[in-house]
Amino acid sequence: MPSAIPRACRKRGCARTTSDRSGYCEEHRNEGWEQHQGGKTRHQRGYGSKWDVIRARILKRDRHLCQECLRQQKPAPASTVDHIKPKAHGGTDDDANLQALCWSCHKGKTAKERCK
Repeated sequence: MPSAIPRACRKRGCARTTSDRSGYCEEHRNEGWEQHQGGKTRHQRGYGSKWDVIRARILKRDRHLCQECLRQQKPAPASTVDHIKPKAHGGTDDDANLQALCWSCHKGKTAKERCK
C-alpha cells in the first residue's frame, strides 16, 4: 500500500507537512486535544468517577433517548449527557441542568455555545 500524501500541519501558522492521521506534524502532534481541553485532565475538569455516576443516572432517567430529538418528535438514542447551562457559563451538575443528547445534537449545541 502506498504511503499517505503529506499534508499541511493543522496547527495554525505551521509550515511543516505530515502524513500522520492526526493531521499534526511531529512538533504539534499532541497539541490539538490538549489545547482544546486547556491542558487539564478529565478529573481536573470535573468529569471523574462522580461524573460517571451522574451520567449513568441521567441516561437512565431520560431512557437513553436524545431529548432534543424527542422535542422534534424524531426519537434517537442518546450517547452523551449535556449541561443545559454550560459549566463554563455558571451551570452546575444538578440533575435539572442535565439532559441526555445524541452525539450530533450535543456537538451542534456546543458549537452554538462557543459562538456566544
